[in-house]
Amino acid sequence: MQVRSLKRLSNKPRLHRAWASLRSLFSADSLARFVISLVLAFALWAWVTERNDPEIARTLPAVQLTTQHLSPDLAILSELPTVEVRLQGPQSELQALESGSVTAVVDFSSVHAPGTYTLPVHVRAPRFVRVQDVVPAQVTVQIDKFAKRDGIPVQPQGPTSTPPNIVVKSLTVTPETVSVSGPQTLVNQVVQAQVTVQIQGQAGSFDATATPVVVDANGNAVKGVQISPSSVTVHVIVDVRGSIRRVIPQLVGTDRLAPGYELAGPPTVLPNDEVVIDGPPDAVNQVAYLTTVPIDVSGLRESKIFWDVPLDLSHLPAGVQVDRKTVNVAVQVRQASATKTIQNVPITPINVRPGTKVDVTPSTVSVDVAGDRPLIDALTAGDIVVTVDVNYAENGVFQLPVRVSVPAGVQFQRVTPDTVQVSVSPAQQQATPAPTPTPKNP
Repeated sequence: MQVRSLKRLSNKPRLHRAWASLRSLFSADSLARFVISLVLAFALWAWVTERNDPEIARTLPAVQLTTQHLSPDLAILSELPTVEVRLQGPQSELQALESGSVTAVVDFSSVHAPGTYTLPVHVRAPRFVRVQDVVPAQVTVQIDKFAKRDGIPVQPQGPTSTPPNIVVKSLTVTPETVSVSGPQTLVNQVVQAQVTVQIQGQAGSFDATATPVVVDANGNAVKGVQISPSSVTVHVIVDVRGSIRRVIPQLVGTDRLAPGYELAGPPTVLPNDEVVIDGPPDAVNQVAYLTTVPIDVSGLRESKIFWDVPLDLSHLPAGVQVDRKTVNVAVQVRQASATKTIQNVPITPINVRPGTKVDVTPSTVSVDVAGDRPLIDALTAGDIVVTVDVNYAENGVFQLPVRVSVPAGVQFQRVTPDTVQVSVSPAQQQATPAPTPTPKNP
C-alpha cells in the first residue's frame, strides 16, 4: 500500500505539468485562432460542396394526397386532389428522388363528425431536401359517415358487339351479389352492380373474369365506393352457327360520274359487311366472299345510300344458305380534286428595318397546291402570298424560310425552294444637289 501511495505522489507533478500545457493551448489567442480556423474550414467545405453539388430547385407537379388519422366511422366524400410541391436541395439528392419518396398528407385527427373542413397539407421529404412551397397549402374536404351494404345484385349486361354467327344463350355470374362500402351518401345511391363481357374472338361457351361497376337508379356509375369482391366470374353459353363472309359491293359506271366528280373511297356496306353462310363444310369453304348485284352510279353527283341491294347468290355452291339476301350500300362522291404548280410567285420581305435595303435570292418561288378542280384551275400567282420575315435585321446575309398563304378551300402542299438567301444592307441615300448660285447683274 505504501508503494502505491508513493507512486501516486510521484505522478502528481506530471499531472500538473500536463494541465499547465493544456491550459496554455486554450489561451485567448490560441482559442481565437482555433475558432477562426474552424470557421475557415467550414467555409471551405461549403464552397467545395457548392461547386461539386450545387443547390437546385425541382417541382413535383402532381403529388397525390394521402390521409392520416381518419376515424373508421368516417369517409371522404369528395375526391382528394393532387398538389404541386416545390423542393430545393443538393443536385445529387433532388436528381435521385424516386417516385413516392415525397408524400403529401392531410391529418384528420381533428375531424370527429361529418361536414366540410379546410385542412393544411403536410409534406414529407427525404433528408437534405427542403420543402419550399406547397400549392395549394390547404384543401377543403367533405366528410361523410362510413357505410356498408351487402347483397347488391350483380346484373350481367349483354355484349355490345356480337359476331352475327354467335347467339348468346345465357350469362351466369358468380357470386351473384357484392358488397359496397364508403361514404353513406354514395352507398345509398347504389341500386345494382353491372358486368360486361366481350364475345368477340370466342369460339364457344367460356368463363370470363369481369370487374363490376355499381350504378344508381338511372344507370349512372357511382364512383367513390369500394366493391367487394372487386371481380366476378361470368359463365357465358353461346351457340355458334355457320361461318362469316364479307360482302364486297360491285359498282358499275364509276367512269361515268357527273363531270367534275369522283368517288371519295370504296363503297361501304351498312351497318356492317358481314353475312353468315351455312351449309356443308366443303361447300362453305369454297366461298371466299360475297358480292352484290351491279350498282349503277352513272351521273351521280352526291353521296347516296342504295337500300336493299340484293346479293349475287348465283355462284353459291349447292346447299349453301345465307342469313340475309340484301344489304345497304353507301357510296361517297365528292368533287374531283386537282393539283397544280404555280410558278414565279414573288416573295415579299416583311418586318424590314427602316433605312435598310433587302435583296432576296431567288426572288420568286414555285407553290404546289391542291383542291377542287374549278378552284384550282382559276388559281393564279396573284392569289398566293409568299413572305420572308427579315425580323428587323440591320446588316448581313441570312438563310431564311418562306411563308405561304393560300385562299380558302385551297390546300397548300409545298413550296420550292422553302429557304431563300436574304441580304440586308444600309440603303443608299441619294445626294442632295448643291444649289446653283444666282448670277449677279452687271
